[in-house]
Amino acid sequence: MGEKLMPIEIHIEKRIINNNVIREADAKSHRDYIVVTVLGAIFLLGLFIYGWQHYRWIQYGYRIAEAQKKKEQLAEIGRQLRLERASLSNPQRIDAMARRDLGMVIPSPGQIVTLSDTPLTIPTPQTPQPVQQPQQTDVQPQPAAFAAKR
Repeated sequence: MGEKLMPIEIHIEKRIINNNVIREADAKSHRDYIVVTVLGAIFLLGLFIYGWQHYRWIQYGYRIAEAQKKKEQLAEIGRQLRLERASLSNPQRIDAMARRDLGMVIPSPGQIVTLSDTPLTIPTPQTPQPVQQPQQTDVQPQPAAFAAKR
């Protein structure tokens, strides 16, 4: 009574072998390929050059900042050294250290020998006279470097 028939499909497969087919080269598409490749290479080269310059610019900025910092540090050290030199070369300080630490005193008038162009003569010893302490008038003390030990 009611048998249903199923449709039958048939597929025919035909294998085509194209080994013997020779394709002609299209000169226009080959030229377009070369132009696009060259333009892409130029773009990438420009991009790499820009990146390299930007990188170097940043590196030079860091080096300049570091050099400025070093310059400021050296200027500060120079200022401190100039202050130290000024304080160490103070004649009053040197005189006080010579008297206190080395026991130096102001030379008596016969102890100072001045050399000149005249022939050298040896001074004759004089009898010691009592040394009076000089009064604090307009006389400036000799620097400690010229004072002799007693």
